[in-house]
Amino acid sequence: MATNHASIKLSRDLVDEARREGQALHRSAGAQVEHWARIGQLLENTPGIGVSHVRAVLTGTVKLEDLPTEQRKAFYASVSEFFRNPDQATVDFYAAIGAQEGAVGTDGKGGIVRTPPRRRKVA
Repeated sequence: MATNHASIKLSRDLVDEARREGQALHRSAGAQVEHWARIGQLLENTPGIGVSHVRAVLTGTVKLEDLPTEQRKAFYASVSEFFRNPDQATVDFYAAIGAQEGAVGTDGKGGIVRTPPRRRKVA
């Protein structure tokens, strides 16, 4: 059976933190770690933002809003482009999140809606 998943070892502290952070957005610990990894990947691949800045942001010694204006603009442009033209894995990832019970989205008319609980079949 083919799978799109791979196993890796992560520290217990990171997994626990991912579990706590992920609960707010109805993400599993694995989905939260993947989300963080995508953000880190975007940072590292953004022109004009050096590795030292990425490390500073990731370690919390500098905030994104503290970066020089040109670097912030480059970062936001890169993120915007990524979400304007997402790859299929990103589309699938956010579709799965949006389909979860309690997820928030729009109704296509600008209204905000929450995904209702699934009705359970009574036997």
